[in-house]
Amino acid sequence: MSTYHKVSRLGKIISLVKNNIGISQAEIMKGLFPDVDSNPKSKRTLERDIAAIRNELFIPIDYNHSLQGYIIDDSALNETYEFLKLVEFANVGKLLQDGKTDLRKFSDIVELDDSSIFKGIDLVKIIVTAIQQKQNIQFKHINYWEGSEKEYSITPLKIKEYLNRWYVIGVPHKMNEIRTFGIDRLKDLTITSGKTVKYKDFEDQLNNFHNIIGLNFNEGDGKTKLIKLKVYHKHLKYLQSLPLHRSQKIEWEIGDEHGIASYRVVPNYELKIQILKMHCFAEVLEPLELREEIKVMLQEALDQY
Repeated sequence: MSTYHKVSRLGKIISLVKNNIGISQAEIMKGLFPDVDSNPKSKRTLERDIAAIRNELFIPIDYNHSLQGYIIDDSALNETYEFLKLVEFANVGKLLQDGKTDLRKFSDIVELDDSSIFKGIDLVKIIVTAIQQKQNIQFKHINYWEGSEKEYSITPLKIKEYLNRWYVIGVPHKMNEIRTFGIDRLKDLTITSGKTVKYKDFEDQLNNFHNIIGLNFNEGDGKTKLIKLKVYHKHLKYLQSLPLHRSQKIEWEIGDEHGIASYRVVPNYELKIQILKMHCFAEVLEPLELREEIKVMLQEALDQY
């Protein structure tokens, strides 16, 4: 069976368990094979898939005897989220490659946001190749604000997507801290030889991205904090369908005018922008310093009118 079909199936199992705590084996099989009666073959396939999720993806999916069903440990939240995002991309790719989509009419069926197509998309493959082959890359980085260019040589460690933009995360030559570069701002990119850094030496820094919205984790003291927002109940539905962060938790009782959306993140610039986007539908409750900062930003915006 193709890699795509396996990845897609594993993603469906993970999604079923993540969204249905304590789901039984029979329920998982029904979700996977809705038109096929339970049989030993499909049962063995499910058992192999669960073993692959544990051993190949390192996502701890286990049978919980008290719930009489499967669960995924909360410690694997980051890995689970990232894998499901990859499955989304794979599904879109399959749509375009399965031969059933007329590419000439594709734009009539699917309207993409203008920001989803950007300069530099052709560089992604080169950067991925460099990461896989443990090689360096060299490029000129364009600073839009200052209108300047600067040459860099880095060991690329990871590619990150945020708001329909792609970024390469790596360690510049003679530095010991990771940096993030927008791929749409790179020019004259080439793969180069030379000494590279080890991924494991920068794993702690890379893990900081799990604790932020966006790209900036060095703001303030850089520590994660409990953020609590009082949100109008109708807007909570939007947050539930498109969470601001994987740590999001919603507390709301039927009939209440407002609910509480909480996050454990570094209160960086991107978080503040997301709060401002909700304007009158959200109020910062905690921490107090963030509440005051948002109040100042709102007043400064009002002063422009």
